[in-house]
Amino acid sequence: MKKLHLLIFPLIFIVSGVFAQKFEEITIDSKELNQKREIVVYTPVNYYDEYTYYNVIYVFDAHDRPLFDYVNSIAHLISGNHEGFIVVGIKATYDPVNFYARNHDFLPSTTTRNMGPKSKGNAENFLKYLKNEVIPYVDNNYRTLKHKTAVGHSLGASFLFYTMMNEPSLFDNIIAVSPNLADDNERLVKQLATFDPNQYSSTKFLYVSNADEGKNSNYRGWGEAYEKTYKILKNDLATENLKVVVEEYPSESHRSGYIPSVKSAISIYMNEIEPIQEKLLSQEKFEVTFKVKVPNENDEIFITGNQESLGNWMPEKIKMNKTSPLEREITLKVQDPVQVKFTKGSWESEAWMSFSDNSQGKTSVARMFRPKAGMKVSFEIAGYMQ
Repeated sequence: MKKLHLLIFPLIFIVSGVFAQKFEEITIDSKELNQKREIVVYTPVNYYDEYTYYNVIYVFDAHDRPLFDYVNSIAHLISGNHEGFIVVGIKATYDPVNFYARNHDFLPSTTTRNMGPKSKGNAENFLKYLKNEVIPYVDNNYRTLKHKTAVGHSLGASFLFYTMMNEPSLFDNIIAVSPNLADDNERLVKQLATFDPNQYSSTKFLYVSNADEGKNSNYRGWGEAYEKTYKILKNDLATENLKVVVEEYPSESHRSGYIPSVKSAISIYMNEIEPIQEKLLSQEKFEVTFKVKVPNENDEIFITGNQESLGNWMPEKIKMNKTSPLEREITLKVQDPVQVKFTKGSWESEAWMSFSDNSQGKTSVARMFRPKAGMKVSFEIAGYMQ
């Protein structure tokens, strides 16, 4: 069951038009947890255009809306010409009958922490809920790209360490803000010492931060656990394929440290990590027919994009065929994902593209999609840079 809402503040994009970012509140009848659980999904302002696909950021503790809304806001405010992200909030639940709450999701059944009279830690099943229900739901119902980022705070960040060690391929990027690593006699620190980063064959990103927990008596043992963890991360786990960043904000509180940490982590991800991950293409190739409507009969159009079959962003390499006075077409074998632009043979004559919903806006941002065999895609050129 979905409840649809519209955020009513205006956002002006490229040339003209006012669009709204949309979010959906979704209830999942979870078989893995035997519970009804809620997630929240934000889609970017240009999501209506069918040739915009997005990487996904998963945010834990989304019932605490400031944590979730801050990630969503930062991800879009610092994006620049970036199309943005789909942002998914994972909410906790509270069941007073079975005495089940947030901590049960994040702690394993073996935890020594007192979880109450009727329940125990449930991280094993919560992880299955994410892997088998939440992520497939998002991938099947939204235009998602391959790369997934997870953001967690406090015990939610601890759970991300647990996830990395038990399902290392589930998330490509982990942002763990002020994790509790002292629990259960430093259980996670000990497991981390045995983690093999060489299992990664492509670039992954792990960001870890802490605030004033090391000097705050309310967080007994956290400082020592951080010292051990950071030593392991820097000396043993940081490799070519596992990019590790550790930052400390000792003047911030456990909660306020979330602000600089998330901003820094997402900036690093967008500027340094995502460009590397975007170069990873599928081994499989798909035959796709590209069709373009042009404004003038005499326009000679070249297609270019993010892979060899698309000219590797060389604007004059692959000329499209003229099939009618105002239509150009070409069939190519491409890899997943596809990013394309069109030119008249140089970047000085790059095309402005109309949005696929026939709105009044236009964009010079590369169109992006995930190809399928026999697929036909159609674009319309609104004009040129010159």
